[in-house]
Amino acid sequence: MKKKANARGQRSIHTYSEEQLAGLRASTSARKQETMDRLYAAIESLKNKKQAITAQSIYAECGLHYASLRRNPEAIALFRANSTHLTQQKKQTKRKRKAANDTLSTPSSRDPLLNYKKPQLVTRLRDAQQHIQDLGQQLATLGDACLQRDAQVLKLEVKLAELEPYRVFVEQVRQRVRQEEHEDT
Repeated sequence: MKKKANARGQRSIHTYSEEQLAGLRASTSARKQETMDRLYAAIESLKNKKQAITAQSIYAECGLHYASLRRNPEAIALFRANSTHLTQQKKQTKRKRKAANDTLSTPSSRDPLLNYKKPQLVTRLRDAQQHIQDLGQQLATLGDACLQRDAQVLKLEVKLAELEPYRVFVEQVRQRVRQEEHEDT
């Protein structure tokens, strides 16, 4: 079934002239400034009376609702900066953060392993022993490989020492050949 078009639902788009827009902007900024002035006066009055600055006390002092403060970004910022309740909350959270940082920086006097139950500790101990045993086996195989490499190096050094007289002889032959080539030229 098709829905019937509602005559009220269709509205025409109204365009405003530049004069009307300028007037709306001027009116809006004037109302914002009036709200700021009333709020500032109420805050100063409450501070002089040494009363708590809350949304209710602002309303009682100057008649501004919290909703009107929320619509104005400057007004809500001014209210939050001077609100007694909010500044107390900020101080409390700073204290909590400072306390948390202090507890993190100071070492615990209780050993964290005492929090484990015996079966958990036994499991952790067995895992650690197995890990140590595996590392020992790896170390043994690496030690064997190093010993074999050192033995190979020693064998090669012995062969090199045996071949040293031949190397000297070959060098002498090369020098003679070079001298003979230079004498012929």
